[in-house]
Amino acid sequence: MDQASVLDRPVDVATRLQRDLKANGFAVVRNVLTQDQVRELRAMTGRHLKSAGWYNYGGKLQVQAMHVVPGLAGILTSESVLGVLKEIAHPLDVELTFECDLMINTTSTWHKDIVHHPAYPDSRVFSDEAFHIYKIAFYLQEQASDSPSTLKVRPGSHMRVDGMDLPVEGTSVRPGDAVIFDVRIDHVGQMPSLTDRMLRKTLEAFGPRLHFDVQKAFTRSRSFLRAATGHMSDRMAVFMTFGPSEAWTHAYADAARNRHKEFARTLDETVLSRLARDHVIAPT
Repeated sequence: MDQASVLDRPVDVATRLQRDLKANGFAVVRNVLTQDQVRELRAMTGRHLKSAGWYNYGGKLQVQAMHVVPGLAGILTSESVLGVLKEIAHPLDVELTFECDLMINTTSTWHKDIVHHPAYPDSRVFSDEAFHIYKIAFYLQEQASDSPSTLKVRPGSHMRVDGMDLPVEGTSVRPGDAVIFDVRIDHVGQMPSLTDRMLRKTLEAFGPRLHFDVQKAFTRSRSFLRAATGHMSDRMAVFMTFGPSEAWTHAYADAARNRHKEFARTLDETVLSRLARDHVIAPT
């Protein structure tokens, strides 16, 4: 990875983060979470998604996870995490949106996370320098830059409607590192293998006729195959969307609110007090 995109704290993080995000559309910040927090996140992710969440993309996911999974909001609003968000949003306050996802063993193809926004594909989204909406992602296992499971991006594609002709860069992350990326950037995580694609097509062909849940069957079949081949380590990730408190972020948060149902519960008082102290705007 280009060392301009990898930061070892403490340095002049705000200046470098803002510069890298503007130029490349992503950055990595080392050691934002402690290893105890990483272990806690892996435990709560596995525990929650064992019995809850949605079957999708060959794995499971939980949307609005801060409001659904006990303890998650406390880690995602810890001092070290909020410090990174505040450095990126400076000089404005941080605004959290309605998007916070837990994922386990999901696959994906190349995509942008802006496509559900009402302004997409209006080209203003890709040319307006006042657009600063990001996801902070924590991958809860080590992922080398050449690993098939690591996040891959096309630097600079956040400024283009279609950046598929740009070169690909894999992110190298350790548990506890944060990857911050612009929601407009072209990116992909764990791509489906040939076996995954064949399995899904087979299930999609028979599912409607045999009246079974294709997504559930796909996820469980992948899990069985991973166990049978000795690949037992689960790939887990946590994502939270945020931006400076300005017009584009307000609009994105409204779109996310309309896209998802109302929260199952409110954030606890300790988290709300911490957010208020740091002038962080959050859905309650």
